[in-house]
Amino acid sequence: MDLINSIFSKTIIGLDIGVSGIKAVELSFGKKTSLAAYNRISLPWDAITPDGVIKNELAITNALKKLFAAKNFSTRQVSVGIFGNSILSKPIHLPQMAEKDIEDQIYWEAEQYIPFNIEECEIDFAVVGNTLQKVEAGTQSMIEVLLVAAKKEYVQSFTNLIESSGLKVVVLDYQAFALGNAFEFNYRAELSQSALGDTHVLIDLGAGYTKLSFLEKENTVFTTKVSASGSGCTQLISERLGESFEQAERVKLKESGSPLVSPIIQDYNAHWVSEIQKSIDVFFGGSAERHLQKIYYTGGASQTPGLIESLSNIYPEQVENLDPVKNLFFPRNGVNRRLIDDLSLLGTAAVGLALRKTGDSK
Repeated sequence: MDLINSIFSKTIIGLDIGVSGIKAVELSFGKKTSLAAYNRISLPWDAITPDGVIKNELAITNALKKLFAAKNFSTRQVSVGIFGNSILSKPIHLPQMAEKDIEDQIYWEAEQYIPFNIEECEIDFAVVGNTLQKVEAGTQSMIEVLLVAAKKEYVQSFTNLIESSGLKVVVLDYQAFALGNAFEFNYRAELSQSALGDTHVLIDLGAGYTKLSFLEKENTVFTTKVSASGSGCTQLISERLGESFEQAERVKLKESGSPLVSPIIQDYNAHWVSEIQKSIDVFFGGSAERHLQKIYYTGGASQTPGLIESLSNIYPEQVENLDPVKNLFFPRNGVNRRLIDDLSLLGTAAVGLALRKTGDSK
């Protein structure tokens, strides 16, 4: 199954399964792209790990059945984002060649970059653009390609789990690419004004881990993640105060200003922002031709008290909230404001997944 753009259906549900819950988005495509349906349901904290390991299949299937029981979705065909240690992406450089030749070459190139058994992987790629690489004689024009690999066993087990809930998986996408897809749809004006080398960084501050996607024009050129997360902050509070995880989560959100809790959150935020900064520095340190244009953040953990302020202190005037519904049209009969706010905070990846439709191309 094509991991980037396997498109078999005109209308599909964007299904984002994460550590803390499941989000589902359906869009309607006409003169304007509008929201047709949105729903979200929480998962137990031990249902799926930040590494993508399914620990409680029953909890996930029950949640999916409940999510779709309301019957506000018009189809059971879904576009699903996958994540975890069984999938990775890596930028590589190839000699200039036609894209059809890249398809023949990429499998052999992947062997030297993928730490998995290549025979046990699904391989895909996206052409990013052209670049110059230093060689003994000077420089050589190369094609920059983002290589993606996922273990077949993981892909199959994930698909089987979802389809056991009565759904049909027609698209498997990498969650980091879904973020880029949502950004491209909502920020076309910003991307069109970007100069060569301008890079936008998308940061998805999640419950289980933090994803970073680096975009130039409409291309995702690099993805990475850091382990710091919303649940990591909660865990630190739990350990230092001797509280249960559930009580620590409540304290984080309701008593963040207390003398006991505030220093713990500040300590974790400093660690969190430091990890993000290291990842950004590594990317830009590898190419003098690229420079940071702006950082856009999204995700439920962005509500962690003081986190965005800490990030903004490192990148003044470059940090902005990513609005995944900026260019969406909402029906005239009205949509609950709370639902829109919820979707804006938590639904970026799901919107990006729902935008996968007939007519997309690599």
